[in-house]
Amino acid sequence: MRIRLAIFRRRSPNNQAAPEPIFLGPDAGTGNPLADNIVISALNPFNPFGFELNSATNLIQIGRRPVEGGARRFEQQVDTQYFGTGLVGTFEGAARTWFWDVNGMYSKNKAEQTNYGSYNLFNINLGLGDPAACAAVAGCVPLDIFSGAGSITPEMLRWIQPVVRDRSQNELSLFTANLSSELFQLPGGAVSFATGYEYRKYEGSYQPDPLTVAGRYNGVPSLPTSGSYDVNEAYLELNIPIFANSSLGDKLDLNIAGRYSDYSTFGGEFTPKYGLRWQVTDELVLRTSYAEGFRAPTIGELFGSAARADLQLSDPCSIGLGGTAPRGSAANCAALGAPVGYQQANQQISVTTGGNEQLDPERSRSFSAGFVFSPGFASNASWSDRLDLEMTFYRHHVDGAIQAINAQTQLDLCVDALYCNGITRASTGGINAFNNRLTNLGSIKTDGWDVDLFWTLPETGLGRFKLSWQNTFVGRYEALGAAGQRQPQGPGIEVVDSAIPEWTSNAVLDWSLGNWTASWTARHISKLTEQCGDAVEFAVCSDPAMGTNRLDAITYHDAQVGYRVDWLKGLQLTAGLNNVFDKDPPLCLSCSLNGYDASTYDIPGGRFWYARVDLKF
Repeated sequence: MRIRLAIFRRRSPNNQAAPEPIFLGPDAGTGNPLADNIVISALNPFNPFGFELNSATNLIQIGRRPVEGGARRFEQQVDTQYFGTGLVGTFEGAARTWFWDVNGMYSKNKAEQTNYGSYNLFNINLGLGDPAACAAVAGCVPLDIFSGAGSITPEMLRWIQPVVRDRSQNELSLFTANLSSELFQLPGGAVSFATGYEYRKYEGSYQPDPLTVAGRYNGVPSLPTSGSYDVNEAYLELNIPIFANSSLGDKLDLNIAGRYSDYSTFGGEFTPKYGLRWQVTDELVLRTSYAEGFRAPTIGELFGSAARADLQLSDPCSIGLGGTAPRGSAANCAALGAPVGYQQANQQISVTTGGNEQLDPERSRSFSAGFVFSPGFASNASWSDRLDLEMTFYRHHVDGAIQAINAQTQLDLCVDALYCNGITRASTGGINAFNNRLTNLGSIKTDGWDVDLFWTLPETGLGRFKLSWQNTFVGRYEALGAAGQRQPQGPGIEVVDSAIPEWTSNAVLDWSLGNWTASWTARHISKLTEQCGDAVEFAVCSDPAMGTNRLDAITYHDAQVGYRVDWLKGLQLTAGLNNVFDKDPPLCLSCSLNGYDASTYDIPGGRFWYARVDLKF
């Protein structure tokens, strides 16, 4: 019997961003009516104009980033519970030995996020409105957003800055049963098989703060959401030895596998896999595989509540800063509600993201072919215990890929109803709502090479050293929208927080001696290029003439040391330092919020140390 004890883990990460901006007026584009439909009373003591400002008549947009409110802080507490148990055994029958195992697992992840530094739009409206109406509400004070930095007093901040708490929970229940044995003998060896059954149930829920539910939070109003689905799966796998010790090579194996998945949300799907492994000699292995895949949307992708992302976007219907003509055609822009001469007031547009219950599964086809070369001269030698060189070509084709359409692309293609359906404009022409939820794209096609090196040196009085060097080269990446429009992603291109480097590399040097271990890791990301957009006119692009900006290649270094304690079996102490040389990411002009791609690079000033205690029993 095999028992995995219950595990509890708590993470408490904290992070922060720049002070949150407040955008008010019909061109604010926040997606919140309380921000878009604003009235600033003529009686407000801080109104410098002396007359009422009203979104319905004379107010287009007011923007203010209140530095008095301090940075936005996000404090998280994530509790994870896990319990797993299983049985494993063998039995004899039909003149062969059968191997079996059954397993059960349950896990729950509960998260609470507390946000500081955001704003209550309802209270902002009261503070900007009629002072008499404000005085009738406990705690309300007139608000000054016109007088520059320092004009928002602590009393005003107490009135407009709430503490917002959101809660979410995810659960997974899992049961598996597996059976394997040898079926019969062929000249090349025994034909073996494995079969099994798996059941999974996913459950998730999200409970936003009451302020968010009421639509008063400075963001996209969202409601509590929950959902669940389950899946039953069965698989069968055969390994067939074609030949062994032949003039054609040492061994050739054919692997055939199939899996049937029945989802409560999407029905059934069968996915096959085929593979060949040819051991030509002791030194050389050739291998190839073909597989079809099926990926159902996750709980978050299906039922994730609405969220807000403030993105740097260029409106194709806007004239340039120098009065240059808009990129979009005048007729199309007029039909969309953007008048002649319209100029985008705010480069940062609030975009609504979130799940989509109408998503379909992804379906994929994958092919790979490659070799493993283990030269005999590098095995059991004075300078080397083993050396392996692996090279694999891959090609993937995904239909109905689950992604959000690139927001800039969606905006540029807004002349098509398929893309323009989620974008609305105010009477002034400015974008006041932008829905960019997950969808099924047309397809993604990508291919490239994985090239890896693994080298183990002989053990000496100085210990044992191991080197691993893993590289991925992307040769092609093409993404098509649902209507066939090509998306802007590609090898070596950065597009709004989404990069596809042509080359990524990870080299690790490991050392061990007695109870001590250590490692040094180098992580390399090749250069990228992005479109500058309107930033060309600010002369901050590396190549303004071409309208592009270069993000230089970068290599991060990490170090780690560990010690295995003898007096308590299973106790391991580990300490490490990531981004040893404290390298900052390259400037990204198209990226949102912080001017760098957080999905690709370490955070600015990202050097940090850590310590870990592991106890296995």
